[in-house]
Amino acid sequence: MTKVSIIIVNWNGLNYLRTCLDSVFHQTYKGFEVILVDNGSVDDSVNFVKSNFPLVKVILCEKNHGFAEGNNIGIREALKNSEVKYIACLNNDTEVDKNWLSELVKAMENDNKIGLCASKILYFDKRDKIDSAGDFYYRGSLKVGPRGHGQKDNGQYEKQEECLSACAAAALYRRQMLEQVKLFDNFFDHDYFAYIEDSDLGLRARLLGWKCFYAPKAIVFHRVSATTSRLSNRAKKYFSLKNRLFTMIKIYPFAWWLKVLRNPVSYQNENLTFSNKLFIFCKVFINILVNLPKIIKKRNIIQRQRKVSTDEMHLWSKRLSI
Repeated sequence: MTKVSIIIVNWNGLNYLRTCLDSVFHQTYKGFEVILVDNGSVDDSVNFVKSNFPLVKVILCEKNHGFAEGNNIGIREALKNSEVKYIACLNNDTEVDKNWLSELVKAMENDNKIGLCASKILYFDKRDKIDSAGDFYYRGSLKVGPRGHGQKDNGQYEKQEECLSACAAAALYRRQMLEQVKLFDNFFDHDYFAYIEDSDLGLRARLLGWKCFYAPKAIVFHRVSATTSRLSNRAKKYFSLKNRLFTMIKIYPFAWWLKVLRNPVSYQNENLTFSNKLFIFCKVFINILVNLPKIIKKRNIIQRQRKVSTDEMHLWSKRLSI
């Protein structure tokens, strides 16, 4: 049976780990291992896992590396095993259906050009409410977002079909794709810390000719933002805007940049003050200036290696939009 490594990044997630790991070890698909990357937790998470789930391989980090680098650490460890064909990333605040992994693997093996698969993610407390049914462009912009977010699940997204990218809260990645897409030994962009790292990876994979599919029967229940709720609204908006603009610079044709900048960030109901908004924009601007040589270097590598034309990218923005 094809071997899968499930990577779970943990930061003070003691309250969620039993539910998550119990559901993982009750999968109908058995050919997997679990690697938990602990980002410097101080809540006894590590002792709990070692005592109750001895089959889990635990990697201890001295500090919080964030979601992106935490997953990179786990993926690097998983790829040391030549038998591993797929990598699953799973948030610690989830509960997975017993057929979750088998459905993802089945979808992936339908086509060897599928590099990543998205799960159907439902809210943990309201299990008929959708968090994500695959990631798509929002029509009229280049902002990547979850299809069906906040909708009641009435079976409207039961078709297995292509999507733009996959939410890394619960996604499956092909080893071959990850080995091709990495930059400086990083799979998710090390500089992202949190937010947008999954759509950035998905878009880079697409530039190399890989496809992403949504598997509607791969069901996950997610306590949305349980870990990142410790971050302030200002911090969340900062990371989101910074990383979105980083992705724009690295991936999109220059002519597309205005479309991104037209609506660079939405504050929705966050009730951020003008001073907070100004702080975010200034901090993002300074960060981009400081890191611009590194970002341009990444762009040059990505654009030099890409196998997809700009015309085909235009088709994505129309065909894979909501």
